Amino acid sequence: MPKAKDSVPFDTGYKLLFSNPRMVKDLLEGFIKPEWINELDFDTLEPLKASFATDDLRERHDDSIWRVKMGPDWLYLYLLIEFQSSDDYFMACRIMTYVGLLYQDIIRHEPLRKGQKLPPVLPIVLYSGTRDWTGPINMADLVHRPHPGLARFVPELSYCLVEERDIPERFSDAYPDNVLGHVIGLGFSQSTRELHHRVKQLTALLNGPDSRPLQRSVAIWLNRLLRVRFRDEAIPELQNLNEVDAMLAEKLDDWTEQWKREGLEKGIEKGRQEGLQAGRQQEAAAMLLRFLGKRFGTVDEATRQKVEAAPVEQLEAWGDRVLDASSLDDVFLSSGD
Repeated sequence: MPKAKDSVPFDTGYKLLFSNPRMVKDLLEGFIKPEWINELDFDTLEPLKASFATDDLRERHDDSIWRVKMGPDWLYLYLLIEFQSSDDYFMACRIMTYVGLLYQDIIRHEPLRKGQKLPPVLPIVLYSGTRDWTGPINMADLVHRPHPGLARFVPELSYCLVEERDIPERFSDAYPDNVLGHVIGLGFSQSTRELHHRVKQLTALLNGPDSRPLQRSVAIWLNRLLRVRFRDEAIPELQNLNEVDAMLAEKLDDWTEQWKREGLEKGIEKGRQEGLQAGRQQEAAAMLLRFLGKRFGTVDEATRQKVEAAPVEQLEAWGDRVLDASSLDDVFLSSGD
C-alpha cells in the first residue's frame, strides 16, 4: 500500500492491525505460504515484547515481533512494515542488525544453556510502496569480495519480501476469509463505491464477538486513511465498521465527486508533465543528431531511430562523448551502450 504522500496513510494505525494474531496468521497463510505452514501451531502465536538496546528500534519494532510453535520449538517472526514510497536498498543490512538485536535479547532473557542453539527467525518485509523494490534480498549480495578467500566471512541472511502492489486484484475472492487481503484491497480502492463495497465485506467478515478487537483496529486504521485521502479532519473517530459503513453511505456522493475531480486534476497535471518531458526529449534528440551530422557526416537510419527513442539522460550522456569520440560508433560504445 502506498505511503500517505502517494495516496494513503499507513502509520501507527496500520501497526495496530498487526498487534492482532489473526493478521499475522493471515499474512503467513495468504502471502508467505511457506511449505512448512502446516507445521505451525497458530494457537500458540504470541507477541514478543523485546527490550532492544536502542530506543528507536524498540519504538519501531516491539509490536511487530511474534513467535509461534513449530513442533516442540519456537519460530520467531520479525515483521518489518515499510511505509515509504521507495525501497530501502540496504534493507538486508538493517534486517541483519535487527535480527542480531533480537538474538541478543533472547540470550539475555531466555534460559539458554551453553551448547543450546538459538531459535530460527523469519524476517518479513511488508512493502507498501508503488515503485519497484530494488534492494538485494540477501545480505551477502551487498558485500564486496575482493578475494575468494574472504567469501566465508561474508554474512548470509535473507528476508521474505511481500510487495502489496503485486497482490492479485481478486485476492479476496480466492481467500474470502483473509482479513489482511481485504484491508490491502481497501488501500488500493480506485473509487468510493469500491471502498464502500470492501468495507461491507469486512463488516460481514468481522461480525462475530471474537472479532470485535480486530474490527475496532480496522475501523481506527480506516478512519485515518479516510481523513488523509479526503483531507477531512472533521471525520469523527469511529470505533467499529458499522459506523464507518454508515458514514460512507452518508458521504458517498460528495466524496465520489471529490475523487473524480482530483482524478481529473491529477490527469491534467500528469499530461502536462509528460508533454514537457516529451518536448525536452525531442529537442535533445534533434540537437544530438545535428552534432553527429556535423562531426561524422550523414547519420544512418538505424542510428537515427536509436537516438529518437532514447531517454533524455541517455541523450545527454551520448552528447558528452561527441567531441572526444573518434568515430560514430565510439559515441555509443565507449560505455557499453
